[in-house]
Amino acid sequence: MGALISLRDAVMANQRVTNILALGSPRSRLLSEGINRKGRTMVQATIYQNLMNRLHDRHNIRRWVTTPALIALVGVLLAACSTSTTPSAKPTAARKTVYFIYNGPTPPYFAPMASAISDVSKFYPTMTIKTINANGSATTEAEDVSEAIAAGANGIILNTISETDTTAAANAMSHHIPVVTIDRDVSDPADRIAFIGDNDIELGKSTTQYALDELAKMHIPTPWHVVVLEGTAGASVTIGRETGTMDALRPYMRAGKAKVILNQFGNFSTSTAQSIMSAELAKTKNIQLVASANDAMSEGAIAAFESQGITPGKTVLITGSDGQPQSLADIKNGTQLDSYAHPPYTEAYWAVEAMWNYLYHKVTPPKSKFPDAKVLVPEKVITKANLSTVHAWGTPAVVPPLPYGVSSAHAVPASALGGSY
Repeated sequence: MGALISLRDAVMANQRVTNILALGSPRSRLLSEGINRKGRTMVQATIYQNLMNRLHDRHNIRRWVTTPALIALVGVLLAACSTSTTPSAKPTAARKTVYFIYNGPTPPYFAPMASAISDVSKFYPTMTIKTINANGSATTEAEDVSEAIAAGANGIILNTISETDTTAAANAMSHHIPVVTIDRDVSDPADRIAFIGDNDIELGKSTTQYALDELAKMHIPTPWHVVVLEGTAGASVTIGRETGTMDALRPYMRAGKAKVILNQFGNFSTSTAQSIMSAELAKTKNIQLVASANDAMSEGAIAAFESQGITPGKTVLITGSDGQPQSLADIKNGTQLDSYAHPPYTEAYWAVEAMWNYLYHKVTPPKSKFPDAKVLVPEKVITKANLSTVHAWGTPAVVPPLPYGVSSAHAVPASALGGSY
């Protein structure tokens, strides 16, 4: 169960128990404090059940909660199950309406977000979450935000399509409607209360560096000819990933070991990437690396090479990102080198929890821990070596707690995990 708690922690735990009892049902309040059996060890689950059994006895509870045993027990449970001390602001029962406005299910990376919104909403019954599909249009998304404002939205979770959506986010914030951005950010951090996503610079750098290391191990003659496939022009993720890719390539370019022969926007689209690569292969087949900003474009690049009788993985390596199911299968068979897990499911889960923390507790990401209120989900490079540990889209078996405010871990439904690879 871990180390013994300190006297200070024990006193704090005792105070929290006192507060919980003052608020009403011990069982319901302890559950809202984040003590959740799912995802815990058997020992923790046993302790939890014992605690619940004891709490049923309202005649003895006032006497029992003052004993050192309960103080220590609750301290341990809170340390294991909660991400922070309870905010001083108490939640109200007022129902809030939150709009989740997102790119839409194409590219397919965004589809798990909508699934997560549906799954997490049942844990926050005082919030009604309306999902709006912007169909990949920044103009439509801005209109959707305006309509949400007019409808009296209490909060907006915004998966921005372009950094130009900063205007839409600023509009909502000017109407005192909090905005949480997800996966793609706005250009001005002041135009939202939090960003939930990944480090796109690190994503681009890590996947590209892994490919460069592999080319060296394969003793492929230099200079390596590189094609860079960027995403949607103007999107924060496109800018970050291209920056990271070039950060990895630049030392090799200066040393004459690599040369970028094409750098083009592929709009995160399989068909667009396939067209770009087919046109380039008609000019030259001397390509050793395709640094793709997402897996959908990686699929297009693979198809273009295979149509020319070239099997990726032998003389040319293709990178990607997102943990798309087909790409995970391609990593297994060797036609795609790597991908990157930054689970959209977790991003959406945390965005809802971030909004709930603000609407009911007025809690935002602590500046000392989260500069510019950027909260990053767990992320990692996916390769053949760790493929067996990864689910579709990088979705974890258990979504970890939001790393601030009041939150708890939740098991992910099997239907959201996909198959094994």
